Amino acid sequence: MHRLLTSAGRWIDRIKINKLARVTRDGRVYWVKRRRPGAAAIIFLANAFFRLAGNRVLILGGDSEWHAWEQECSLLLHGLEDTAHIDERGALWLREFPGSSLSSHIDNGTAETFIFAAAARELRRAHDLDCNTLGGKWSHGDPHSGNFIYDPGTGTAKLMDFEVRHDRSLAAAARHADDLLVFLQDTLGRLTRERWITLSESFVRAYDRPEITCHLLERLIEPRGPARIWWAVRTTYLAPREISVRLAELRSLLAT
Repeated sequence: MHRLLTSAGRWIDRIKINKLARVTRDGRVYWVKRRRPGAAAIIFLANAFFRLAGNRVLILGGDSEWHAWEQECSLLLHGLEDTAHIDERGALWLREFPGSSLSSHIDNGTAETFIFAAAARELRRAHDLDCNTLGGKWSHGDPHSGNFIYDPGTGTAKLMDFEVRHDRSLAAAARHADDLLVFLQDTLGRLTRERWITLSESFVRAYDRPEITCHLLERLIEPRGPARIWWAVRTTYLAPREISVRLAELRSLLAT
Protein backbone atom coordinates (compact mmCIF):
# COMPACT_ATOMS: atom_id res chain seq x y z
CA MET A 1 0.00 0.00 0.00
CA HIS A 2 2.83 2.41 0.89
CA ARG A 3 4.55 1.83 -2.46
CA LEU A 4 1.27 2.26 -4.31
CA LEU A 5 0.58 5.59 -2.59
CA THR A 6 4.14 6.77 -3.19
CA SER A 7 3.85 5.99 -6.89
CA ALA A 8 0.48 7.72 -7.01
CA GLY A 9 1.91 10.80 -5.29
CA ARG A 10 4.82 11.06 -7.73
CA TRP A 11 2.44 10.60 -10.65
CA ILE A 12 0.02 13.29 -9.44
CA ASP A 13 2.90 15.67 -8.89
CA ARG A 14 3.99 15.32 -12.52
CA ILE A 15 0.70 15.27 -14.39
CA LYS A 16 -0.59 18.23 -16.35
CA ILE A 17 -4.35 18.39 -16.75
CA ASN A 18 -4.45 21.61 -18.77
CA LYS A 19 -3.20 22.87 -22.09
CA LEU A 20 -1.79 26.39 -21.80
CA ALA A 21 -1.27 29.07 -24.42
CA ARG A 22 -0.02 32.64 -23.95
CA VAL A 23 -2.05 35.04 -26.11
CA THR A 24 -2.00 38.82 -26.63
CA ARG A 25 -5.34 40.49 -27.39
CA ASP A 26 -6.14 44.21 -27.46
CA GLY A 27 -2.76 44.98 -25.92
CA ARG A 28 -3.29 42.66 -22.95
CA VAL A 29 -1.62 39.32 -22.31
CA TYR A 30 -3.69 36.31 -21.29
CA TRP A 31 -3.10 32.66 -20.46
CA VAL A 32 -5.66 30.43 -22.17
CA LYS A 33 -6.41 27.17 -20.34
CA ARG A 34 -8.20 24.10 -21.66
CA ARG A 35 -8.48 20.65 -20.13
CA ARG A 36 -6.39 17.96 -21.81
CA PRO A 37 -8.09 14.82 -23.16
CA GLY A 38 -8.53 12.36 -20.32
CA ALA A 39 -8.28 15.07 -17.66
CA ALA A 40 -11.54 13.99 -16.00
CA ALA A 41 -10.19 10.51 -15.23
CA ILE A 42 -6.91 11.93 -13.94
CA ILE A 43 -8.76 14.39 -11.69
CA PHE A 44 -10.95 11.59 -10.33
CA LEU A 45 -7.88 9.51 -9.40
CA ALA A 46 -6.07 12.52 -7.94
CA ASN A 47 -9.02 13.35 -5.71
CA ALA A 48 -9.20 9.72 -4.56
CA PHE A 49 -5.51 9.90 -3.62
CA PHE A 50 -6.10 13.14 -1.71
CA ARG A 51 -8.81 11.46 0.34
CA LEU A 52 -6.50 8.57 1.21
CA ALA A 53 -3.72 10.99 2.15
CA GLY A 54 -6.03 13.11 4.32
CA ASN A 55 -5.58 16.13 2.05
CA ARG A 56 -8.95 17.88 2.31
CA VAL A 57 -9.00 19.67 -1.02
CA LEU A 58 -10.72 18.92 -4.31
CA ILE A 59 -9.53 19.48 -7.86
CA LEU A 60 -12.61 20.82 -9.63
CA GLY A 61 -13.34 18.42 -12.47
CA GLY A 62 -16.32 19.75 -14.40
CA ASP A 63 -15.57 22.76 -16.59
CA SER A 64 -18.60 24.69 -15.38
CA GLU A 65 -17.69 24.33 -11.69
CA TRP A 66 -14.00 25.00 -12.32
CA HIS A 67 -14.69 28.06 -14.49
CA ALA A 68 -17.19 29.45 -12.00
CA TRP A 69 -14.68 29.13 -9.15
CA GLU A 70 -11.89 30.75 -11.21
CA GLN A 71 -14.17 33.66 -12.07
CA GLU A 72 -15.51 34.05 -8.55
CA CYS A 73 -12.02 34.06 -7.03
CA SER A 74 -10.58 36.39 -9.66
CA LEU A 75 -13.37 38.91 -9.19
CA LEU A 76 -13.23 38.63 -5.39
CA LEU A 77 -9.45 39.01 -5.11
CA HIS A 78 -8.67 41.27 -8.05
CA GLY A 79 -11.92 43.13 -8.66
CA LEU A 80 -11.73 43.01 -12.46
CA GLU A 81 -14.47 41.43 -14.55
CA ASP A 82 -12.13 40.50 -17.38
CA THR A 83 -9.41 38.97 -15.18
CA ALA A 84 -11.02 35.61 -15.99
CA HIS A 85 -13.53 34.96 -18.76
CA ILE A 86 -14.73 32.11 -20.96
CA ASP A 87 -14.57 32.32 -24.75
CA GLU A 88 -17.06 30.94 -27.26
CA ARG A 89 -15.16 27.61 -27.44
CA GLY A 90 -15.28 27.10 -23.69
CA ALA A 91 -11.66 27.98 -22.97
CA LEU A 92 -10.72 29.93 -19.86
CA TRP A 93 -8.82 33.20 -20.39
CA LEU A 94 -6.82 34.56 -17.46
CA ARG A 95 -5.12 37.92 -17.53
CA GLU A 96 -1.36 37.82 -17.00
CA PHE A 97 -0.16 39.90 -14.05
CA PRO A 98 3.07 41.92 -14.20
CA GLY A 99 6.04 40.40 -12.41
CA SER A 100 7.40 36.91 -11.78
CA SER A 101 6.26 33.99 -9.68
CA LEU A 102 7.85 33.32 -6.31
CA SER A 103 8.73 29.89 -7.67
CA SER A 104 10.87 31.47 -10.39
CA HIS A 105 12.56 33.68 -7.78
CA ILE A 106 13.42 30.54 -5.79
CA ASP A 107 14.77 28.80 -8.90
CA ASN A 108 16.80 31.86 -9.93
CA GLY A 109 18.23 32.52 -6.47
CA THR A 110 16.51 35.91 -6.25
CA ALA A 111 14.04 35.12 -3.45
CA GLU A 112 14.22 37.71 -0.66
CA THR A 113 12.39 38.28 2.59
CA PHE A 114 10.48 41.29 1.21
CA ILE A 115 9.12 39.14 -1.65
CA PHE A 116 7.94 36.43 0.75
CA ALA A 117 6.47 39.10 3.02
CA ALA A 118 4.52 40.61 0.11
CA ALA A 119 3.06 37.19 -0.67
CA ALA A 120 2.07 36.72 2.97
CA ARG A 121 0.33 40.11 3.12
CA GLU A 122 -1.67 39.26 0.01
CA LEU A 123 -2.66 35.89 1.43
CA ARG A 124 -3.76 37.54 4.68
CA ARG A 125 -5.82 40.12 2.73
CA ALA A 126 -7.44 37.37 0.66
CA HIS A 127 -8.20 35.30 3.75
CA ASP A 128 -10.19 38.21 5.16
CA LEU A 129 -12.60 38.27 2.20
CA ASP A 130 -16.08 36.77 2.48
CA CYS A 131 -16.73 33.98 -0.02
CA ASN A 132 -20.25 32.87 -0.94
CA THR A 133 -19.23 29.44 -2.22
CA LEU A 134 -17.28 28.56 0.93
CA GLY A 135 -19.89 30.10 3.21
CA GLY A 136 -17.26 32.05 5.13
CA LYS A 137 -13.83 33.50 4.68
CA TRP A 138 -12.04 32.66 1.45
CA SER A 139 -9.13 30.22 1.12
CA HIS A 140 -7.06 29.08 -1.85
CA GLY A 141 -6.45 25.35 -1.38
CA ASP A 142 -3.15 25.20 -3.28
CA PRO A 143 -1.13 28.40 -2.69
CA HIS A 144 2.28 27.05 -3.64
CA SER A 145 5.02 29.49 -4.64
CA GLY A 146 4.12 29.24 -8.33
CA ASN A 147 0.69 30.70 -7.61
CA PHE A 148 2.02 34.00 -6.27
CA ILE A 149 3.13 36.68 -8.74
CA TYR A 150 5.37 39.40 -7.29
CA ASP A 151 5.35 42.79 -9.01
CA PRO A 152 8.57 44.73 -8.25
CA GLY A 153 6.97 47.92 -9.55
CA THR A 154 4.40 48.00 -6.76
CA GLY A 155 6.08 45.75 -4.19
CA THR A 156 2.91 43.66 -4.02
CA ALA A 157 1.94 40.09 -4.87
CA LYS A 158 -1.13 38.59 -6.49
CA LEU A 159 -2.64 35.11 -6.20
CA MET A 160 -3.67 33.07 -9.21
CA ASP A 161 -4.75 29.59 -10.37
CA PHE A 162 -8.05 28.67 -8.72
CA GLU A 163 -8.90 25.12 -9.76
CA VAL A 164 -8.48 23.52 -6.32
CA ARG A 165 -10.89 24.20 -3.48
CA HIS A 166 -10.95 23.26 0.18
CA ASP A 167 -13.57 20.95 1.64
CA ARG A 168 -16.38 23.35 2.51
CA SER A 169 -17.01 21.59 5.84
CA LEU A 170 -13.63 22.79 7.16
CA ALA A 171 -13.62 25.81 9.46
CA ALA A 172 -11.98 28.94 8.05
CA ALA A 173 -9.13 28.78 10.60
CA ALA A 174 -8.26 25.23 9.51
CA ARG A 175 -8.37 26.21 5.83
CA HIS A 176 -6.18 29.24 6.44
CA ALA A 177 -3.61 27.24 8.43
CA ASP A 178 -3.61 24.68 5.62
CA ASP A 179 -2.86 27.41 3.05
CA LEU A 180 0.14 28.52 5.09
CA LEU A 181 1.34 24.94 5.42
CA VAL A 182 1.09 24.31 1.66
CA PHE A 183 3.30 27.30 0.95
CA LEU A 184 5.88 26.23 3.53
CA GLN A 185 5.88 22.64 2.27
CA ASP A 186 6.43 23.76 -1.31
CA THR A 187 9.48 25.84 -0.39
CA LEU A 188 10.87 23.39 2.18
CA GLY A 189 12.83 21.18 -0.21
CA ARG A 190 13.86 23.92 -2.63
CA LEU A 191 15.99 26.15 -0.41
CA THR A 192 18.96 25.60 1.85
CA ARG A 193 18.10 25.17 5.51
CA GLU A 194 19.27 28.66 6.48
CA ARG A 195 17.45 30.37 3.61
CA TRP A 196 14.26 28.39 4.19
CA ILE A 197 14.17 29.25 7.89
CA THR A 198 14.80 32.96 7.21
CA LEU A 199 12.29 33.28 4.37
CA SER A 200 9.64 31.14 6.07
CA GLU A 201 9.84 33.13 9.27
CA SER A 202 9.43 36.37 7.32
CA PHE A 203 6.41 34.88 5.51
CA VAL A 204 4.58 33.77 8.65
CA ARG A 205 5.39 36.96 10.59
CA ALA A 206 4.21 39.16 7.70
CA TYR A 207 0.98 37.14 7.60
CA ASP A 208 0.60 38.36 11.19
CA ARG A 209 -2.40 36.41 12.41
CA PRO A 210 -1.46 34.71 15.69
CA GLU A 211 -4.84 32.98 15.88
CA ILE A 212 -3.97 31.11 12.67
CA THR A 213 -0.26 30.67 13.43
CA CYS A 214 -1.17 28.68 16.55
CA HIS A 215 -3.00 26.17 14.32
CA LEU A 216 -0.05 26.14 11.94
CA LEU A 217 2.39 25.30 14.75
CA GLU A 218 0.34 22.20 15.53
CA ARG A 219 0.79 21.06 11.93
CA LEU A 220 4.53 21.73 11.58
CA ILE A 221 5.21 18.12 12.44
CA GLU A 222 5.62 15.55 9.71
CA PRO A 223 2.72 13.06 9.87
CA ARG A 224 2.79 9.28 9.63
CA GLY A 225 0.85 6.93 7.40
CA PRO A 226 -0.62 7.88 4.00
CA ALA A 227 -0.44 11.60 4.82
CA ARG A 228 3.34 11.23 4.93
CA ILE A 229 3.35 10.35 1.22
CA TRP A 230 1.85 13.69 0.23
CA TRP A 231 4.34 15.47 2.50
CA ALA A 232 7.13 13.77 0.55
CA VAL A 233 5.66 14.98 -2.73
CA ARG A 234 5.14 18.53 -1.51
CA THR A 235 8.60 18.84 0.05
CA THR A 236 10.41 17.62 -3.09
CA TYR A 237 11.40 14.40 -1.31
CA LEU A 238 13.67 16.11 1.18
CA ALA A 239 15.21 13.65 3.66
CA PRO A 240 12.85 13.07 6.62
CA ARG A 241 15.50 13.93 9.21
CA GLU A 242 16.24 17.24 7.48
CA ILE A 243 12.53 18.02 7.39
CA SER A 244 12.26 17.36 11.12
CA VAL A 245 15.22 19.62 11.91
CA ARG A 246 13.87 22.48 9.80
CA LEU A 247 10.34 22.22 11.17
CA ALA A 248 11.63 22.17 14.76
CA GLU A 249 13.73 25.30 14.16
CA LEU A 250 10.81 27.14 12.57
CA ARG A 251 8.43 26.10 15.38
CA SER A 252 10.91 27.38 17.93
CA LEU A 253 11.23 30.75 16.20
CA LEU A 254 7.50 31.21 15.72
CA ALA A 255 6.67 30.22 19.28
CA THR A 256 8.67 33.16 20.69
